[in-house]
Amino acid sequence: MVVTRSGAIFSNPSAEHEESAKKRRSVPPEMGDMLDTFKGWEEETQTDFVKDLLSEMRHQQHWTIEQALRPYLLRDFISALPVYVSEHILSYLDAGSLCRAEMVSKRWRSIIINGHLWRRLIIRNVNTLEIWRRCGKLRGWLPQLYRPGEYPCEFYRELYPKIVQDLKMTNTMWKDGDIKFRKIDCASHDSKGVYCLQYDDEKIISGLRDNTIKIWDLRTLKNTMTLTGHTGSVLCMQYNEDIIITGSSDASIRVWDVKTGEQISMMIHHCDAVLHLRFQDGLMVSCSKDRTIAVWTMGKTNTAHSIVMKHTLVGHRAAVNVVDFDKKYIVSASGDRTIKVWGTESNEFVRTLSGHTRGIACLQYRGNLVVSGSSDCTIKLWDVEVGVILRTLEGHDELVRCIRFDGNRIVSGAYDGRIKVWDLQAALDPRCAANQICIRTISEHRGRVFRLQFDQFQIVSSSHDDTIVIFDFLSPHDYYSDFKCLPGGSPALISECSGIFRLDSANSLDSLDSAC
Repeated sequence: MVVTRSGAIFSNPSAEHEESAKKRRSVPPEMGDMLDTFKGWEEETQTDFVKDLLSEMRHQQHWTIEQALRPYLLRDFISALPVYVSEHILSYLDAGSLCRAEMVSKRWRSIIINGHLWRRLIIRNVNTLEIWRRCGKLRGWLPQLYRPGEYPCEFYRELYPKIVQDLKMTNTMWKDGDIKFRKIDCASHDSKGVYCLQYDDEKIISGLRDNTIKIWDLRTLKNTMTLTGHTGSVLCMQYNEDIIITGSSDASIRVWDVKTGEQISMMIHHCDAVLHLRFQDGLMVSCSKDRTIAVWTMGKTNTAHSIVMKHTLVGHRAAVNVVDFDKKYIVSASGDRTIKVWGTESNEFVRTLSGHTRGIACLQYRGNLVVSGSSDCTIKLWDVEVGVILRTLEGHDELVRCIRFDGNRIVSGAYDGRIKVWDLQAALDPRCAANQICIRTISEHRGRVFRLQFDQFQIVSSSHDDTIVIFDFLSPHDYYSDFKCLPGGSPALISECSGIFRLDSANSLDSLDSAC
């Protein structure tokens, strides 16, 4: 039996031959002698003879012969090829196709199961999709992918749809689920407020109004390290696996070792508070209350990190509150109500984006999209190449202080103490009504929201109320309760179902897979 890509199933040519043999019982007796003669010819002669026969036939006969030839032209190449080649070919299938391939034949199913292709599919998604990696780490199934000998093949076939369902429910949680949250009280002694933060899988690093940088364990929420040195509030920061770079109201930029907390260096260029900074790919851009933007080159030797001043961008008429950049543009926003675009390599001014009626406090730039928040209480989406406003979002009652977006959502925080989640794709669709774009409002902070960061499973925000709050959107349902651990730590399926994994709709898993 052979299955085509469209799902059509054809029987073996031998079966077709038996059926055609029955029909030949009524043909003239000399037909057998003709076939014997035909078999004695060379292949080329046989081919020429058949071509001549076809030229003498009517269209209906051609159609009948085409139907008879089709099974002979199909080959079960998966069964015919060496196993390692067949496994490699099938490893490129998505989940829906892999499920259907299991139902082709016992041979195909054996190749898929013994080749651990469901496990390999999950690993591929983990390596290419951040949401899968994060889910595996949060749910605890990630280490199981790299110990295939300890788990039965069916384990991974059962695990895949559970992951998909988990991610689907997590997406629903962003709209109407019950959010769990954890809170860190920073316990500042004098000046209270957390101006900036960044987090990863293990820690949160925050910059505080009391001049310190504090590092928190994301699991226990305990303070693991406090960095001191700034003589003013820590207004902005960013870190990578090696260093933390902070900017302060004391006008300095300081570099710290992320592991030891030791201060590595200090740069003073701006003549007023450093309000924001960003670095990536050997370049750093900072901006200040002194109305300027500084571009720095970053290098690393065997002994130290080197950050050297390269260029100063001047053009704003008020404090430059935020900057963002990529390899093409540097984008800055100011209290002068404008967004300015500069060439990253040339440092030349490109264009001004105007539309906000009051100062702009925050923005993010990615691709051709800029999203900005202002003290006019609105959020605007811009096309950076054209300079036009794509959409204006209204809903906050006070200054929009922080904003972030990914491919699906915009998350904003404001001085009204609220965090709003917006549907990015709806916002970019001019046909979508304004009242359908904001999908959620969160009111947990008791003070102004200063900074936030989010991923597919959580929002981490900081506030003037001296707290950091972690909002958890991971589904509370345990989709993995069908699994248990045998002695020795090897999980097995409680379910006795060992049949082929089936779907109510052949396309349902495909759509979920692409959505994730």
